[in-house]
Amino acid sequence: MKLLIRQLENGLINSLLTNNYNMESTFIRSIKYTEVKDSNEVYHANKDYISASGLKKIKKSPLHFMTEEKKETEALSFGSAYHKYILEKELFDQEYFVFDETFILDVLRGEGSLKPRGTNKYKEWYEKEMQAAEGKVMIDQPTFEIIKSMQERLWKHRYVRSLFSNGEAEKSFYCEVETEVGILKIKIRVDYHKKKHRIITDLKTCQDASMGEFPKNAASYDYHIQAALYSDIMKAITGEEWPFFFVAQEKTKPFAFNIFESSPQFINQGRYEYEQLLRLYHFCKENNYWPGYQVFCENKFGIIELKLPAWSINEINFYNHLNK
Repeated sequence: MKLLIRQLENGLINSLLTNNYNMESTFIRSIKYTEVKDSNEVYHANKDYISASGLKKIKKSPLHFMTEEKKETEALSFGSAYHKYILEKELFDQEYFVFDETFILDVLRGEGSLKPRGTNKYKEWYEKEMQAAEGKVMIDQPTFEIIKSMQERLWKHRYVRSLFSNGEAEKSFYCEVETEVGILKIKIRVDYHKKKHRIITDLKTCQDASMGEFPKNAASYDYHIQAALYSDIMKAITGEEWPFFFVAQEKTKPFAFNIFESSPQFINQGRYEYEQLLRLYHFCKENNYWPGYQVFCENKFGIIELKLPAWSINEINFYNHLNK
């Protein structure tokens, strides 16, 4: 029986690897949802609902999902400011304060100050700036200039402008989804969606947006899980298909970007994974049991046979040259 199951799974995986395979799924049966315009902080603070990010953590292990704390990294901070400026520019000044000391430093240096930041005039100016920035997220001027340049590069492309116009940005959907394993609370936060044309677009920053490299990042960061879950949730809500696009932009000059449309293979693999991970999430929640890596081990003792990866298996040849 186990052999048969493996053969069936292998057949499924092989099918998922082809671009034309269309995996029919009955996992989602019905949905009730609330659509709101809330903040990113409120969305992430709501732990009653499982998100695509949560499923990605469960993919590592349920233990990681339960214990991992979100850390605000420099990359995350930059990404948040970038998203706000690109997608909700009208709200950027309300939430962000750009700290620019260029003018005051030029003035003080022009007055002959060798250490302008140590002067009383600079300290008074700085105090006023901090009062103006109170309650806002602070970014420096060089970072802001990068974000502006990135937007300018994007907006030069007609189709990018089309993807990010006549739609809605940063909407959260809190869903009660009837599935094959029961009612699950699932949340999604869509970067940008166009209801009229039924298009979802996700904005990503990256080091390399080329056709050769970004797909590797998409696989490494499980973007296929996000794309499939979002598309399927929106389909459950509207009854229509929702193509999922990524606009991936590099964070260094010349701020090049690419537009990727999720293929059937990409979506089907993501659907297979999110359904399995939701089953695992439901099992863990029902049993209040959040195991580590052992949950993925078939051996009941959690023992894994250690094998060398194929790339590490090489011949070792040596030659006697003493008599030559």
